Amino acid sequence: MPLSGQSNRQPTIRQLQLVQALARYQSLSVVAEKLHISQPSVSIQLKNLSDLLGLPVYQMLGRQLTLTDAGKAVLNSANQIFQTLDNLKTDIDNLQGVVTGTLSISVVTTAQYFLPLLLAAFAKHYPHVDVKLEIANRDKVHARLADKLDDFYLFGQMPQNVEVVETPFLDNELVVVAPERHELTLVPNISLARLSHYPFLLREEGSGTREATLELFNKHGFELHEKMTIASGEAIKQAVAAGLGLSILSKHSLDFGIMPGLKILKVEHFPIRSKWRLVQNASRQPTLLAKAFQQFMLDNGVHILASAVQNNPE
Repeated sequence: MPLSGQSNRQPTIRQLQLVQALARYQSLSVVAEKLHISQPSVSIQLKNLSDLLGLPVYQMLGRQLTLTDAGKAVLNSANQIFQTLDNLKTDIDNLQGVVTGTLSISVVTTAQYFLPLLLAAFAKHYPHVDVKLEIANRDKVHARLADKLDDFYLFGQMPQNVEVVETPFLDNELVVVAPERHELTLVPNISLARLSHYPFLLREEGSGTREATLELFNKHGFELHEKMTIASGEAIKQAVAAGLGLSILSKHSLDFGIMPGLKILKVEHFPIRSKWRLVQNASRQPTLLAKAFQQFMLDNGVHILASAVQNNPE
C-alpha cells in the first residue's frame, strides 16, 4: 500500500539504515559520523522519510532525541527487512557451499587480549574471509546483541533479557593483582576479610569483571574499598603497578597483555571461574561462515591459546 497517498514510493534502504542508527545513537551528529555522511544529509533524508509517512519519525524531548511511534514502526520493519536480506545471503552461501564473506564480532574489552590470536589463526585457515571486530564495554556489546548487528558476541557474564544461543568454549579466570613489592605478595593465603581493607581499582559500571567481583564479595558479606573507577584494563594495570591499589583482572589480560611490576595474589575464593561464551542472537540465522567460525573455536581455541601462553616470554 502506498504511504500517505503517494503512489509508488517506499522508504529507501538508506532511510531505513538511518532510522536504525538513530534508535541506537539518539544523535543526528553521531549517526552522521557512524554512517560516514554529512549531518545535513541525515536531516534531509529523515525529513523526506517523515514527509513520505505523513508523520515525524523522531522528536526532541528537551535535549533527548527519541523515535516517535511512527519511527518505531519504521524501525521494526527495517529490522525485519535487513534480517531477511541477511537470511538471503546465508541461503546463497549455503547453496554455494563456500566459506566467504565478512564475519562480524562484538566483544567486551577483556577479550581484546586473546581474541586477535584466535582470529589470526582462523583467517589463516580461511583466507577469503574478512573480519569486522567491535570492542566495547559489556553494556554496549549487549545493545549490539539486542539489535542483532553481529554474527557473534563474546561474554564472560551472560546478558539477560535477550534470547540467545550460547557456546562455552574457553575458561575465564578472574584473579587479584597487586604491585610486585606489595606486602600481600608474601602472604600464602589471603582472606576476603583482610583483602577488603585494601584500596581497589575497579572497572566501570557495565563491566562483567566488576559485576562478578562485587557479587563474590557481597555473597560473603564484605564490601570492597573502591578507591578509583577506571574504564580501561590497560590503565588499571598501569595504576596497580604504580601502587595506587589492588585490582581484579582476567588472567588473559596478564597472559597476553604483558605488564611488568604485577603479581597475582593467592586469595580465598579466587580465581573466580567462568567460561567465555560465543553468543548469537537466537533470531539471527547463522551463516555458513558463522558456523565455520564456531566450530573452529570449539576445535582449536583452547589449544591455540595454551600454545601462545607457553611461548609467551615472562
